[in-house]
Amino acid sequence: MQELRTPSVTSARARGFTLVEVAMVLVILTLLGGSLLMPLRVRIEARERTATLTQLREIDHALTGFAIIHGRLPCPSTEADPASPQYGIEDPPPCRHGIAGRLPWRSLALSATDAWGRPRTHVGDSWAGYWHYRVDPAFASGPIRADTVPAANLQIHAHDGSRITTLDSQAIALVHSTGPNRRADGRNASFSPGAPSYQAGEPTPDFDDQLVWIGRPLLIARLAQAGRL
Repeated sequence: MQELRTPSVTSARARGFTLVEVAMVLVILTLLGGSLLMPLRVRIEARERTATLTQLREIDHALTGFAIIHGRLPCPSTEADPASPQYGIEDPPPCRHGIAGRLPWRSLALSATDAWGRPRTHVGDSWAGYWHYRVDPAFASGPIRADTVPAANLQIHAHDGSRITTLDSQAIALVHSTGPNRRADGRNASFSPGAPSYQAGEPTPDFDDQLVWIGRPLLIARLAQAGRL
C-alpha cells in the first residue's frame, strides 16, 4: 500500500500566492496606477489651458474686428435666460457697467465657454466656464477716435500686486477664463464698478484663471491701419 503524503508548504506556495502576497501586489498596482494617472491629468490640463489660450486669442481678434466694423467695442451681455433671444447678445449701448457681464459670444460668433465650461440650459444654472468680459465705457459708446481716452481705469495686476498695465498700455477691455476650477480667483473673484482691478499670471495652487486684455495703443493702431480713424 502506498503511503499517503501531506502536501508540503513549499508545494502549496508553488501553486498560488498567499493573501499577504496578493495584498502586496494590489498595493503596488495601486501606487503604479496613481503615478501614471497624475501625469495624465497634468497633460490633459495643459492641453485644455492651451486650447483656452487659443480661444482667448480668437476673442482678441474678434473684438478688434467688431471695433473696426462698428467703430466701438461691444457691450457685455447680461441676459441670464438661455431661452431669451438676447442671450449671448451684447446689451444695447449705453452698456450696463454697474454689474458683471459676460462676453457677447453670439454677437462675435464665438464659443460661449472655455475648455472647462458646460452649456447653460436654465436661468438658474451656473455660469462656470463662461467668459468674463469688461470694457471701458469710453470705448463701448463709440465712435472711437485717436484721442479717445479711457474712463474706467481698468487695472491688471501680477500675483505680487504690482501693476501690469500702465498709463501707457491703458487696458480698455479684458476677457478672462476661470480656469479648471471653474471659479474666479484672486482679484478676479470680485466685481467693483468703481475700482476695476483684475489679476493675471502663471497658474499657482491658488490661481488658475487665464486673462487677456486689449490696450488702447494697440487698438488705436489697428483702427488706423484699417482706415477707421
